[in-house]
Amino acid sequence: MKSLRKQGIIIFIAFALVLSACGGDAAEEEVVVEETTPEVVETLDSPAVTTAQTVKTGVGVTEEPCPDAYAALGTQVPTGADPEKGCIYLGLLNDYTGPFAAAGPALEGAQRAFWLWVNTTGGIGDYSVAIVDGYDTQYNPAKMIEGFALQKDDVAAFAMTLGSVQTQFILEAMDESDTIAAPMSWWSGWSYKSADNGLAIEFGSSYCAQGMNILDWGVENLPVPIQKIGLIAYVNPGYADDYFAGVKAAANANGIEVAWEYVPPVTEFDVAAAVGLMATQPVDAVYMATDPNRTAQVSGGAAQLGVVPLTFMAAPAFNEAFVADGAPTQALFTSGAFYTAAWIDPYEADTAGHAAMRATWSGAMGQTSASSYVVAGWSSQYHLKGVLEAAIKGGDLTKAGIRRAAANVDVSSDGMMPVRTLGVSKAETSTSITAPDASVGSGTRLVKANYSGPTAASHDWSKPCS
Repeated sequence: MKSLRKQGIIIFIAFALVLSACGGDAAEEEVVVEETTPEVVETLDSPAVTTAQTVKTGVGVTEEPCPDAYAALGTQVPTGADPEKGCIYLGLLNDYTGPFAAAGPALEGAQRAFWLWVNTTGGIGDYSVAIVDGYDTQYNPAKMIEGFALQKDDVAAFAMTLGSVQTQFILEAMDESDTIAAPMSWWSGWSYKSADNGLAIEFGSSYCAQGMNILDWGVENLPVPIQKIGLIAYVNPGYADDYFAGVKAAANANGIEVAWEYVPPVTEFDVAAAVGLMATQPVDAVYMATDPNRTAQVSGGAAQLGVVPLTFMAAPAFNEAFVADGAPTQALFTSGAFYTAAWIDPYEADTAGHAAMRATWSGAMGQTSASSYVVAGWSSQYHLKGVLEAAIKGGDLTKAGIRRAAANVDVSSDGMMPVRTLGVSKAETSTSITAPDASVGSGTRLVKANYSGPTAASHDWSKPCS
């Protein structure tokens, strides 16, 4: 904190004092005036907050250096930590054995790659950053609560909490412990303090915006008229309902009929029933908010019956394995009937952030996957990095200080995503539109970057969509 500054101001005053009775001489007098300038108290709510001289630390922050490596991707992944710096530890709640187990390793590996890159290019102030061993939540809310309880007292924040409803289940515990997290989820609610208490460090296009934008884009750009649509998902609060809220808003704006919805509980999802609806009640387009396994099973089953409508997938419903060489689904998914609403531009995109990701993931780590989950994992850490930097700048790396920093900070991502201000209760409305493509490593080709259609432009974004 700055002390009061004293400024000595020398004022020379020449004055003539006329003495009416006896006259007098002109005199020159030196007067010293002390003026105090009020101290400007800067806070993290000020855009010009200055770097603190000392940093207060708490849980999950040590003066000792980070470990050299952690087990992931079937090997020891280096942290790149500077042995002369302290360590900021981040928690990790992943899915290794549940419905998104196929995505888990790429998500985690890319997050570890991100911090390897950060640590080897200067770290964050006097600290390197390390992600602790991941906990398998199995995409189960009860296991998510268990994993959070096991890690929260050893980490400063969470690099990942996988799942919308799963993260919602731990919000109360996050609030009580002042623990922020980067959800691997694109529920529109993460952009609003009324929904997340300012604890979620969101990134990318929300499911709701994805639904709006991919329907608007299809209406504007595809030669096949879209007049009647069907929706396929399983009950998954914060994912399917958010995506379909966007789809329905755009359908209403475009005068499109939602002919049917198949959204049973996940334990009752029947591939044959979904295929049956597509075959017996044909529609121009199907919108899917499932996991990749069910996407492939439903689409493949319908195709066997000669039913291949336009299919617009929410980002988690697609997997590059669909178009891999030798995959039985390759011809179907590259037929021109399938499109994905993506969180962020695919692996091959031309931004500085994508370039750093490729150099670290493929170069330094020797990984070959170019999955959209690699992009999601890497990009998810940029805004968390911005929050940690703001906390250090404000001199408070305690959990409360980190949470406070997240309440009002501009965060950027080397061009991977639009610059945004966290904590202002405003959702990201643009979406990347992609199409499956077997000729590129990511298995998906960018069709339109940062698309925001007329429905998103006119929508009331003052609250979450679901």
